[in-house]
Amino acid sequence: MSLKDTWANGTTVVHGDAQPVKAAYTPPPPQSPAPPSVRQEGAPVPPKQAAPSRPPASTSPTLALSPPKVETPLPTAKPVSPAPTPVPAPAQPLAETDLAAGTMRCGAGVDCLDVLRAMIDDPKQSWMMRAPTTAEFANGTRLFAYRALKSTLECGKLRFANAELDWAIDTFSSSRLEGVDAAHRARVAALAEAVHSEIEAEIKKRC
Repeated sequence: MSLKDTWANGTTVVHGDAQPVKAAYTPPPPQSPAPPSVRQEGAPVPPKQAAPSRPPASTSPTLALSPPKVETPLPTAKPVSPAPTPVPAPAQPLAETDLAAGTMRCGAGVDCLDVLRAMIDDPKQSWMMRAPTTAEFANGTRLFAYRALKSTLECGKLRFANAELDWAIDTFSSSRLEGVDAAHRARVAALAEAVHSEIEAEIKKRC
């Protein structure tokens, strides 16, 4: 083998006992990549990088915002006022025609109109000296006698009559009066109030 062939094969010639020296390995210089504009012929084409895709739209359901619900106020019911309590009509005062009709007797076989005439014709009004009874006021004779005599009675007797009429109003306005029904009791009380007002007017005028 010639020296030329030995050099070409990367070997060295060893002289005598000398240790062979290995040739140091020198790596080939790195090849710089070709610029992107210059592509070597036959070089593979790099794959195209895909453009970054946008993040997918959210698939969660979108809640549609509805306008706030406006509650329609319920029509308020008008307060129902209670039906007015019927006011009973005031009782009509007892009239002299009731005596004439004979509905109220002044005793067995006695006409009330005759009793009334006797009371009016008494010049001393002696009937006033005895205590009144509910029967005399109930049949109306005493009340009608005071009404007929109011303009002729002296002031003392007028005041006496006024006190009796106060008693009659209280007695017949009460709900506890035996022997007299409520309707007739109310009519007697109304007559007593009317005669009481007439007697008071007479006292103010003359006494």
